[in-house]
Amino acid sequence: MDPSRAVQRIDRYSAPALITAALAALLTLTATAQSDGQEYRTIRIGGQETLSGHLISWLDVAPDGSTVSASSTQGFPLRFFPMDRPEEVSAIDVGNWYAGSRARYSASGKYMLLQQLFYLDFAPNKDKPIKYEVIDVAAGAPVRSFKDLYAADLTPDGSTVLTLDKDGVRFVDLATGATSNARSLDRTGNAIAVSADGKRFAVAHRPTKAEVEALPSVRNDKDAIKRGVKQGQIVVVYDMATLKPLHTLPELFDKVFRLEYSRDGQDLWIHAKPHSRKGGNPNPNQSYVEVADAESGEMRRTSFPSLATYEPDFRASPDGSLFAIGSSGNKFQEVHLHDRASGKMVDRFVVSWRLWENLDKGEFASGDGRLSFTFLPDGKRMLLTSGNRIIEWTYAK
Repeated sequence: MDPSRAVQRIDRYSAPALITAALAALLTLTATAQSDGQEYRTIRIGGQETLSGHLISWLDVAPDGSTVSASSTQGFPLRFFPMDRPEEVSAIDVGNWYAGSRARYSASGKYMLLQQLFYLDFAPNKDKPIKYEVIDVAAGAPVRSFKDLYAADLTPDGSTVLTLDKDGVRFVDLATGATSNARSLDRTGNAIAVSADGKRFAVAHRPTKAEVEALPSVRNDKDAIKRGVKQGQIVVVYDMATLKPLHTLPELFDKVFRLEYSRDGQDLWIHAKPHSRKGGNPNPNQSYVEVADAESGEMRRTSFPSLATYEPDFRASPDGSLFAIGSSGNKFQEVHLHDRASGKMVDRFVVSWRLWENLDKGEFASGDGRLSFTFLPDGKRMLLTSGNRIIEWTYAK
């Protein structure tokens, strides 16, 4: 049996033994899957060799494939360079994001949405209000800033920011900053995502007992219902025009940290992590990305596990055939490449595996325990963070 299949479609509330088996399969892959002959090189952005600066926290590529962005920790600027010309750097002063920001381009590439990151989370089971900011890339300036949000996302046309806080979902006009009085959803949650076509949005909620009982995966299991109400979450998909629920995903999830629709409009990705005190949890770093059909809400037969210490980055390749997710092995951070359709792991790269040599003064081969990466549009290469340098990995040969 392919060990990666062991992680698929786990009933997390009634079968902890399956989780243990899935984790064992992932650890086996971590121990054995590294192959020799990986093709890679390291990149200095702008030739920078500052001793203490520019510890890179996040990478992204503009939708047109022209530009790479690099978000940094501390008070260092958000930097940009043309594809394959890292020496030609421009920068935007975005203030002091102490632990860095998750900086992602909008669908048009005009804006970037910055989400506050943290070094340590001392309350992983609780929702933490954080800061978001929308940046106009061409103008090089912030457009809107938000505090005390659980999540936020931009509509594909870049006109509206959907914000999620303790009071629910609000619609904010990006140009004016005005919050719509006519449009709101008075139910809170902790993750939100807008579909690629802008016709729907998904929100992760704490469920009611009736909602848990209605899930086919729970059925009449009284213990599962009780745990689900206390620790579980559901994902509801809403119609953007009417704000009415279209459907609830037919599965009970652990704590959902991130929802994201794939840019090709096919999938809704749900990143979740078991409660830290949940019985039978084999590893406190264990998390997973489940996949739902973006239109119907039906769950796909794929699940992508991670052992990353921090919330893992995950992306689909430009042609949509691969799914990459950050993880951790026995010593180092790793990127795992999976066949997107089957879920099977097809390759991986161990960051810092061979990167302790040939370091110049002021360079760091490893970062703060987090890993971001982005596929390049040629369908052959990937950029990965590594301290104040970037690794370019040629995964397709």
